[in-house]
Amino acid sequence: MNFKSRTINARYKLTELDRALISHIYSHKREVSETKITSLAKAFFTVPNTITRLCHKLGYDGFSDLKAELKHELSDTTPENLQAAMLLKNLGLIDKAREAKVVTAFRKARAVNFYAVSQTGLIAKICVDNFYALDDKFLFYTYPNKLLHRIEHADNEIFFFISLSGETESVVKLAEEARAQHQTVVSLTNLTENRLSALADISLFCYTKKESVENYDVTDKTPILIVMNSLFHTFLER
Repeated sequence: MNFKSRTINARYKLTELDRALISHIYSHKREVSETKITSLAKAFFTVPNTITRLCHKLGYDGFSDLKAELKHELSDTTPENLQAAMLLKNLGLIDKAREAKVVTAFRKARAVNFYAVSQTGLIAKICVDNFYALDDKFLFYTYPNKLLHRIEHADNEIFFFISLSGETESVVKLAEEARAQHQTVVSLTNLTENRLSALADISLFCYTKKESVENYDVTDKTPILIVMNSLFHTFLER
């Protein structure tokens, strides 16, 4: 798990000062990786303990641990095999604690309803078929009206939305409706702050970069398969 993913996972615990410090670190990784904790604290008119607490919120042992990870990220910005680097990054994003929460919710739910659109929907359907092979309570919806009807009449069900951007309007609206109906919402999105992950009771993340060729979306969807396959095997093991 890298610095960016740690900050997103911890976003609900962060203060305004924490966010300002994180923004500074994003923009000055090399400088921060070589600075002293006292110097950084002084620049923000605070004390070193504030920065140490932020490090702990992000899952680091301390400021030295944070600096070590920043140095590692800076030295690995141009890997020879970008595809391999992306796959490794997604494997590092897998959060077993969150997976366990999702699987526990799966076990208790009467049904688990998945929804995604366009190319993401094609990939998601493959993943859901694996779950369906184990239990027919796992369902994939293609049409928003059918899912909306399900949301409005569901009892003890889960609604799992997948959108790389986390901003696909039709997906976000259905997630909002599910929350309004007090249903459990799970999301899988790209590693960004987005509306869908903010709505979810449990948010999962993958990492990919948006790509297009002649205005056609060719963004790599493999990260969805990585995260969903890991979730499937956690469900299988339990």
